[in-house]
Amino acid sequence: MENLRETLMLLSDLQEKDIKIEELKNKIEELPKAIEQKKQELSNVKIEFGNKKAEYVRLNSLKNEKETLLSAKESIIVKHTGDLNNVKSNDVYKTCLLEIEKAKADKSVIEDEILQLMEDIDKEVVILKQHEITLKNSEVDINNDIKNMESSIGKMKEELSNMKNDRESFSKNINANILSQYERIRENRKGLGLSLVDGDSCGGCNMVIRPQLINQATKCQELVYCDNCSRILFNKKDVI
Repeated sequence: MENLRETLMLLSDLQEKDIKIEELKNKIEELPKAIEQKKQELSNVKIEFGNKKAEYVRLNSLKNEKETLLSAKESIIVKHTGDLNNVKSNDVYKTCLLEIEKAKADKSVIEDEILQLMEDIDKEVVILKQHEITLKNSEVDINNDIKNMESSIGKMKEELSNMKNDRESFSKNINANILSQYERIRENRKGLGLSLVDGDSCGGCNMVIRPQLINQATKCQELVYCDNCSRILFNKKDVI
């Protein structure tokens, strides 16, 4: 039946439209996720910068503490050095000397720690500046990406609307009963209601088709359905 062949040809074209519509819908649905990933990416860069800044602040705070402690040790040395001129007891004199030596030893250790902290701080300054540049560049690049994706969503939605309108107009050329069956099967079969015969297999589920069904699908005298996936079978080959 030539009319049925023509109808299935139209149905095949309709399915191609449906596939493209679904692909576009999927893209539109994925873009908000991609935008959130971009936002999370920027958030991670900010967190990393914040961590580096916190480390810089911590080292400076520790350095200030060490400098305060160093000042205290220096005060002890000055005090006990002054006491040496006034003490009258050898024991007290010896005690002052011990305190001075101990304070000097502590002072030396603290000075080494401060020097090490200053080196660490200098390194952190370099790292912090690098992260600051990375953050600024990331903000520009990621925000541009987000802006472009948000713009794409609008354009894609407009394109999707046009495709649906085209699909609606095109579907009016197809036999209503066959179209209804196609829509029903399509809804339950991952968006594919029609399956092209591929050699001796169903192009939808890839299962082998009985020779009788292939012959019937080729003749196009009646609707033929795959035994496995129930999709409408269509063999575009001409009847021999």
